[in-house]
Amino acid sequence: MKLIVGSGSITSDWGIINSDNVIAEAMAEPVNSFLQTRKEISRLVRLSLPSNFSNRAYEKVYFYGMGCSNAERKLKVEHSLTTQFRSPVTAYPLLLGCARGLLQDEKGIVCILANHSSACLYDGKEVSDLSPSAGYLLGDEGSAVGLGRMFLSDVMRGMAPRAITDDFYVQYKIVNTSELRDMVYFHPDVVGLLVSVTMFLKGYRKHPYVKVLVLKNFKDFFVRYVMQYEYKKLPFCAVGHMAYDFRAQLEEVVMEYGTQLVHAVELKPMAGLFQYHINHPEV
Repeated sequence: MKLIVGSGSITSDWGIINSDNVIAEAMAEPVNSFLQTRKEISRLVRLSLPSNFSNRAYEKVYFYGMGCSNAERKLKVEHSLTTQFRSPVTAYPLLLGCARGLLQDEKGIVCILANHSSACLYDGKEVSDLSPSAGYLLGDEGSAVGLGRMFLSDVMRGMAPRAITDDFYVQYKIVNTSELRDMVYFHPDVVGLLVSVTMFLKGYRKHPYVKVLVLKNFKDFFVRYVMQYEYKKLPFCAVGHMAYDFRAQLEEVVMEYGTQLVHAVELKPMAGLFQYHINHPEV
């Protein structure tokens, strides 16, 4: 048996597979190689996974997560999970898991559009030319962080519709732009705040203003990420709640730029990733 793990910024997904099937699945807190220590990762796994996952011997554990393209963070995750499961562990970048889950053995451009955004090329085996998230200050176009930042900027300049702005003020218990500015710049978790603003906007996803804002967010992502590749010659696919919840706008942008959209835009790549490892026992 093998254990396959995919961890984003919101949850981690775990699956036990044999040579033919997925035996069990579970969801747990995210494993974050940027923020968590080795001990914190081991403790998280120990406390949040069901006992039928932790009390097994695995042939191998495959982990796909953010930050694992960095050698130091990759080793941190591998050491933590090896200690926990007493099995050989290999950690891979989350983008590789998305590529394998969405494209299997096909070539293409793979994108994550969730709380943060990133993209890469996939040759059917490995990923290359990674365009990682630049963070909420320097980038994250196309993501929940990017959309939340755009909306707050519009509110500051009086460019957002009055009804949406008024509802936002009520929901966030502020009364003017001065309080909005203080809320942003003195907030202990700015990324979390920006993501929550996008969750608020999802309640207005059918409003013309929000549709246009989402389109601009995805167009900025395309220009800064996808157009760095030979995007008209390769299939394009995306995973994450922004791609999934705003699929209509994403498909509009993809068509506008003349790129192929393959497969369904997925919320998560796990079903395909489990199947990839069933089909490729040699990996």
